[in-house]
Amino acid sequence: MSRRIEKTSTAQPTKITVNGNTIVGSTYAQVVGVSISDNDGTLEFVYVNPQVKSEGHTVARITLPRKSIEQLAKIIPDTIEKYEEQKK
Repeated sequence: MSRRIEKTSTAQPTKITVNGNTIVGSTYAQVVGVSISDNDGTLEFVYVNPQVKSEGHTVARITLPRKSIEQLAKIIPDTIEKYEEQKK
């Protein structure tokens, strides 16, 4: 399934088509940390080994412009809602 994403900036928006079926690599994470600054936001995905619960390992860290983070915060519940509707 292809998806269109728009870059957030003051420049002319660029349409990018992403093939969602391509995977570079994937690692499971149970915890996601979020930090926000005036200009951007960072999502940090952490895997915690169930046998050693006192330590976790960062498996991915993604920093996005603040406007993109705000859009993502709205897209996630909308996507979940659409998924639940399709199951019915």
